[in-house]
Amino acid sequence: MHFLFPYWFVLLFCLLAGPSPGQSLSAAQKQQIRKLFKEWDSTHAPGGTIGVYQGGKLIFTEAYGMASLEFDVPNTRQTVYNIASVSKQVTAFSLVLLEQQGKLSLDDPVQKHLPEVPDFGEKITLRHLLHHTSGLRNFQNILAMAGWREGDPMTNEDLLRYISRQRELNFSPGAEYLYCNTGFNLATAIVERITGQTFQDWTRDNIFSPLEMKNTGYREDMEVVHKNTATSYNGNRQDGLRQPLKYWTYLGNGNIYTTIDDLARWMDNFRTLKVGGATAIQTLVTPGILNNGDTLDYALGIGVGEYRGLKRYFHGGSIGGYRSYLLYFPEQEFGVIVLSNFSSAGPAGKAMAIADIVLGDRLAPKKENEEEEMVTEKAAAPYTPNKSDLEALAGLYYSPELDTRYQFTAEAGKMRVKHQRHEDFFLEPRAEDQFRATASFFRNVTIIRDASDRVEGIRVSNGRVRNLWFEKIE
Repeated sequence: MHFLFPYWFVLLFCLLAGPSPGQSLSAAQKQQIRKLFKEWDSTHAPGGTIGVYQGGKLIFTEAYGMASLEFDVPNTRQTVYNIASVSKQVTAFSLVLLEQQGKLSLDDPVQKHLPEVPDFGEKITLRHLLHHTSGLRNFQNILAMAGWREGDPMTNEDLLRYISRQRELNFSPGAEYLYCNTGFNLATAIVERITGQTFQDWTRDNIFSPLEMKNTGYREDMEVVHKNTATSYNGNRQDGLRQPLKYWTYLGNGNIYTTIDDLARWMDNFRTLKVGGATAIQTLVTPGILNNGDTLDYALGIGVGEYRGLKRYFHGGSIGGYRSYLLYFPEQEFGVIVLSNFSSAGPAGKAMAIADIVLGDRLAPKKENEEEEMVTEKAAAPYTPNKSDLEALAGLYYSPELDTRYQFTAEAGKMRVKHQRHEDFFLEPRAEDQFRATASFFRNVTIIRDASDRVEGIRVSNGRVRNLWFEKIE
């Protein structure tokens, strides 16, 4: 039996159901989106390329600004960008696919596949690596403290050498979430050990090619010509633009170069399940859980949660002057991609603004900004070490983990710190035996003393490295 529905009923159903796959944006929506990127639309400044995805295709994409200021080359739909940490979900997906093939388990200890990683007395799993809950020290912070300067190439091989020397963790595995690139670099080595292929070749054969991402790949060697790639710039039009040094020759935590169309094909796999199927995608987007039972808003290399009442997957990326953001609403089969080649681009906010414009009243109302209670902190009593205090701290400090030394010298009421690879910097007192360095890679310093009050060494933290030990050498 066939039923004929009146036209008004069909129209009402379509309106309530929301955009159908491939629906285009209205002229008003396009105008609102273009207004967001008005400052990007220049022949005298960098910009980027944006894409709005719906149900299997890009329904709106535009490019703004210049890919090269030196050669007056504009950004286009075909321009290639480094998407930095947006790459992490691809690395995580690689391990998920290998688990499907029975070649590993995400609950394997890291040392099963990388025996050079030390045994810290606590089990670190592959899952810990991908949830940022391993407790491992972040490799960029380690290398900076060891003497690497901005512009020095950093490779995955460098990381493996340094991780093999580590003696302590930042915290017990699974106890905390602390963003850590190290785990994703180690994941690439695991893929290579298991498959016998380079990470670049394996991801090409098993992810990029099946998804027809023909303009996507890794750039490990900065001397190799990479066609159609936007130059990245630091700064802004008002204060000036400069090219950052290109030294990011590591893989796994980032370093995918791709286009807006190819990244839309990656996003489309969340809908089609073409590579990996439903099980792999579900594994990828399942949030991590800490040892205390708290659930993270981070899954395997990708953020998860809600935005104004709607389920979303998301991640941002930042390296050099490149900035990127991927935002996907699986239940609406809707997404936004923002790729840019200048550091002040702010892609996350712009992606959210596009979602507001297109999804409209399907989003829950924005919460009113609640007034925060003003808390007045009691100022710490000023602490000024005397001459004898500083002289007791002066000396040579050595890190067995980093195999590097820092010289502390008391000079005119200040503590100067020297390293053969870094410019001199100073320690500023905060409290007794607590200092803050003027160098970001050596930020917080705690003096460690023995029972007789003799200085034994120092513990140094710089955000993603905590309490790294330096012993004082007499």
